[in-house]
Amino acid sequence: MIETIRIRGARQHNLKGCDVDIPRGRLTAVSGVSGSGKSSLVFDTLYAEGQRTYVESLSTYARQFLERMPKPDVDWIDGISPAIAIEQRNAARSGRSTVGTVTEINDYLRVLFARIGRIVCPDCREAVVPETPATVWRETVRRWGAEATALVAFPQEISGDGSRSGWAEPLLAQGYRRAVVGGILVRLDEAAEPDAPRPRAGDVVDVVVDAVTLAAGQKSRFAEAVELALRQGGGWVAVRCGEERRAYSSRLVCNGCRREFPAPTPHLFSFNSPQGACPACNGFGNRLEFDEEKIVPDDTLSLLDGAVRPWRTPAFARAHAGLIRFARRRGIPADAPWRKLTRAQQREVLETQEAAYTGILPFLEEMRHEMKKGHHRFFTRRFMGDSLCRACGGSRLRGEALAVRVGQLDVGALGRLSLGEALQKMEGLRPSRVDAAAAGDVLDEIRNRLRFLNRVGLDYLTLDRLTRTLSGGEAQRIHLANALGSRLTDTLYVLDEPTAGLHAADVERLIGTLRDLVEGGNTVVVVEHDLAVLRAAEHFVELGPGAGSHGGEVVFQGPLADLLSAGTTLTAGYLRGERALPRLAPAREESRRQLVVRGARRHNLRNLDVAIPLQRLVCLTGVSGSGKSTLMGACLHDGLTGKEVGGKERARPFTGFQGAHWIDQVVLVDQSPIGKSSRSNPATFLGVLAPVRELFAATPDARARGFPPGRFSFNTAGGRCPECQGLGEHRVEMHFMADISVPCEVCGGSRFNPATLEVRCQGRTIAEVLAMTVEEALAFFRGENALRDKLWILKKVGLGYLTLGQSATTLSGGESQRLKIARELSAPSGKHNLYLLDEPTTGLHIHDVADLLRVLHDLVAQGQSVVVVEHNLDLIEQADWIIDLGPGGGDAGGSVVVAGTPAAVAACKESVTGRYLAARGAGRGRRRPGASTKEER
Repeated sequence: MIETIRIRGARQHNLKGCDVDIPRGRLTAVSGVSGSGKSSLVFDTLYAEGQRTYVESLSTYARQFLERMPKPDVDWIDGISPAIAIEQRNAARSGRSTVGTVTEINDYLRVLFARIGRIVCPDCREAVVPETPATVWRETVRRWGAEATALVAFPQEISGDGSRSGWAEPLLAQGYRRAVVGGILVRLDEAAEPDAPRPRAGDVVDVVVDAVTLAAGQKSRFAEAVELALRQGGGWVAVRCGEERRAYSSRLVCNGCRREFPAPTPHLFSFNSPQGACPACNGFGNRLEFDEEKIVPDDTLSLLDGAVRPWRTPAFARAHAGLIRFARRRGIPADAPWRKLTRAQQREVLETQEAAYTGILPFLEEMRHEMKKGHHRFFTRRFMGDSLCRACGGSRLRGEALAVRVGQLDVGALGRLSLGEALQKMEGLRPSRVDAAAAGDVLDEIRNRLRFLNRVGLDYLTLDRLTRTLSGGEAQRIHLANALGSRLTDTLYVLDEPTAGLHAADVERLIGTLRDLVEGGNTVVVVEHDLAVLRAAEHFVELGPGAGSHGGEVVFQGPLADLLSAGTTLTAGYLRGERALPRLAPAREESRRQLVVRGARRHNLRNLDVAIPLQRLVCLTGVSGSGKSTLMGACLHDGLTGKEVGGKERARPFTGFQGAHWIDQVVLVDQSPIGKSSRSNPATFLGVLAPVRELFAATPDARARGFPPGRFSFNTAGGRCPECQGLGEHRVEMHFMADISVPCEVCGGSRFNPATLEVRCQGRTIAEVLAMTVEEALAFFRGENALRDKLWILKKVGLGYLTLGQSATTLSGGESQRLKIARELSAPSGKHNLYLLDEPTTGLHIHDVADLLRVLHDLVAQGQSVVVVEHNLDLIEQADWIIDLGPGGGDAGGSVVVAGTPAAVAACKESVTGRYLAARGAGRGRRRPGASTKEER
């Protein structure tokens, strides 16, 4: 077997004929400045060829697409294994995809509950088990003793015809002699006597099968009678002793309320199956219903002040007056704030329906159903939202599924637990010998998968968390845990920055996971910038020396020990501690202006009061799941863009704000894609293409042909390729694997038709201009000031290596975020804005973080306020203020551990972030003599 994956002559994108050797069965790290060619080497060359190798092993139908799949621009690669790429992108968009389904834990849980689950009636709280002759015997002897004589009977419903023509005759014909009618024992051959009790149509009589003394020697006779009664009674048997009667069923029926349950099957526990999905919400867990938080958006108002928003207008003055009269009759204080009312009083106001008063909920429901009046529907829609389904409580499953329990937990309750808590419950489960045999390996598989998820730092997630709400880093770590669970061997795993979104405290667990993959006989290649992961690698490849056209070369490859001992590359200096980012802005005094959030209480936030200095660079830190994104997104962004800054009023996950008047606009700069279509690109996003098209339209050739600026757009007919409609590629649907994209055979991926490509501006076609990097375009358009200004901003935020026409769908989350920063810098929307950023250092080499920091400090110097959710310690220690949440993730988080300057946080022993900041400071103090920092040089 070849011990090395050998890549020769890689020229994909900006790679310059690279020759790379990657040892098999080892952890290899690939690093370098942003845009140096890491992804081109690892994903577009190595993984792409691995995918082609896989397709070659498939059927003839699959291989017909090989010729259409673009081959990486490389001389040859050998020693490659089947490849799996684990990227940061979260492709899930469905409302039915959850952490439990994507990790397949839900599938195993469905089997576990179907095999060893116990049904507990939700109404009577009694265990529901099918009765057998043996259990009926034990219960009968326990109830009446061994000396009693019991009648074993089966229930028979009397039909209408049978009651008139002689209900006993069919039973006599079957050989039965006695029956109990209305509590009286009757001989069937005497049932026709005038004084004999006669049942009415629909009555149920007990037809006696046998009378058995409950002595030990009569057990087999009793069992035979019960078996016959169960067959004749449709699964029911009645046992009588004197005037007492006890009914038993071989079906799953509650003895207390007679509610019948279906037999547990795996489909019953799936919200994607009609058998298990909640009929009220169809398995989505929420419904479009009237939202109490929209009906009463401001809980500081009283009923007199108009807390009930729909009745606040003059058109509903009579309804509001009726509400006040009702409140006074019921003793509900109409002048007290809504939040001061008891929950019972609030429900009376909302739900009461009587002659003198109709609550706001039935009032709106009646108005909504007046289908003839369209304006009523529009009015009521304003007060509706996706509310938790009341029927299933958000569990997505029907009640019969939730009645089945394993270890005192139903599937819905288990799904609401964090992964860490779920692992504790599963490890604490001690099934009986019979249940353990029935469960087989299912329970072990659940435990193993939960352990994998906890080991990659996702213990704070819940199984019912929607996959589409996960960050790219969380989605990637879930796929990594799935890879561990699959137990594949001799596989090439390619990872793209798995530390994205991960606190420094959790990185060690991630490194252990990567080593487990290697120990399983796999090859792991990781594109990474985190120094801890780089130090854990066995083999190291660094690309550079610069970005774009200045990169694409292998500046180092070999064992990590060689890099640390004699490496002269940029990354080597940071790994040895010889280089460090300088202080990029002077220390600022504490800001006099503050934004104070009172009572933040969304998700795991624990009624926080948080003061955020304005016109400063503020970092929200804490371990994964501590509540950082909730505070920034749900409280700061949604709250400030809602009520306090004049936007549409909405429910508030906090009590109130102080200092919001200091802010002009709130700008959320997150990692969401800048566009969902491949037609979107950096040039269109920043408005660069419009002046470029005008330049082409102004050329003599274009004027002679009568080509307007729109001719040079691939989004409009005329100039674009008619075959691919300007997409430059075709998507081929593959039934056995993910769809693939192949270049258009007509235009070769240029997107334009031949006539359009004949027009040249300074010797270049429009397709060639779109293929330029930002740095190349800066030189090409050096005489166009308006274009140069926008392109310079892109270079300033560290995106000089991007091509102008690069599809938005290929950009990483960090690149999309920096594009949004560039757009804000090119056209700021206010003098005192609040910028909210979500991990902007994603995808940045340590050396490139300095460029980002300069941009953020420039914003602050202009009077703007910047709040950043971040794990990167290089950025955190250069912030003006840090708010550290925690101390843990999920339910263990949601509190402010410490708030202050980086020095104050580093001195706080309770802060996990502080401990890592303090360790970095101590490490610099131990730098070996003679070493110099970048700042000193």
